[in-house]
Amino acid sequence: MGTWSSEIFGNDTSCEVQEYFYEKYNSGLEPDNILKLIENKFKSSLQDFEDKNNVLFALGFCLWETSGLQKLKLKEIASIIEEGEDLKILKNLGATEQFLIDRQKYLTKFYNKISVEKSNAKKRKKPPIEIKTNIKTGSCLSFEYSKGLYGGIIVIDSEYYNNRGQLRFAVTNIEQKEKPDFNTFLKAKLKSFSWEIVYGQAYRKVVFDDKTARIWTYPLSYSKSKEREQYFSFNNTFFNNCGQLSTFTQCLLGTSGIKVEYKKEYIDFKKSLTEELLYLKNIDDENIESYSNERIEKLNEILNKQPKADI
Repeated sequence: MGTWSSEIFGNDTSCEVQEYFYEKYNSGLEPDNILKLIENKFKSSLQDFEDKNNVLFALGFCLWETSGLQKLKLKEIASIIEEGEDLKILKNLGATEQFLIDRQKYLTKFYNKISVEKSNAKKRKKPPIEIKTNIKTGSCLSFEYSKGLYGGIIVIDSEYYNNRGQLRFAVTNIEQKEKPDFNTFLKAKLKSFSWEIVYGQAYRKVVFDDKTARIWTYPLSYSKSKEREQYFSFNNTFFNNCGQLSTFTQCLLGTSGIKVEYKKEYIDFKKSLTEELLYLKNIDDENIESYSNERIEKLNEILNKQPKADI
């Protein structure tokens, strides 16, 4: 469970629930049907006392917005807030006194809002059209540095639609005169890597000793339909797709570090990206660990033994 604020949607799980809910809502499903899907998809979080409330609060808000909040579900949320259950859990997890004070304010505001029935359900949005491309999660992409050397990045996750899209990549230690191939990536190591303890929904991706890999990732995105064609055209020109990694990227919980802006002008963006990659390559941080090929194989082995997660 990644938590960054005391707000209702200030954690990973609540945001995942909200995103999934509206994905299904905008596709035409009714709130009651979505409720059943979420109870199944987030079953592990609902069974985890530390993460359960994050699912219930997010679900309660989404059901309220779509005029589907049942009295029984509202009563369950009210009981959690009134008995201070959520605050006790957060206190045991190490929350500060100020965090708990702020959380109580947000919980009160949240309950006051959803306890008054919404007159009109939130309007459904037309679902975006998904775009298929050969650069996707697991893609090993090589490129040429301005100094004439070749480097490599790995796409940790990606999503592309007609009106928006992005990929997030992790930097490898590849730096050589010859063009990399897929075998080069299999022998490479990821940079800016560390282990972190995770809870709740994210726990389904845990790999070693209750910890999971945290890789610093960097986004390349477009936010308008008219930018899409240029986005794909540039990526296909700047990068060479050397092959596809499969399983291990699913267990890497990427977090956006230094943002790489996607420039509209081809030359400007190429210069920006090259400078950014050179900077990342030269970072000297004693906390940075490398990700060896042996560990990748170990992650694959463990991941394949785990029940498949719906991610």
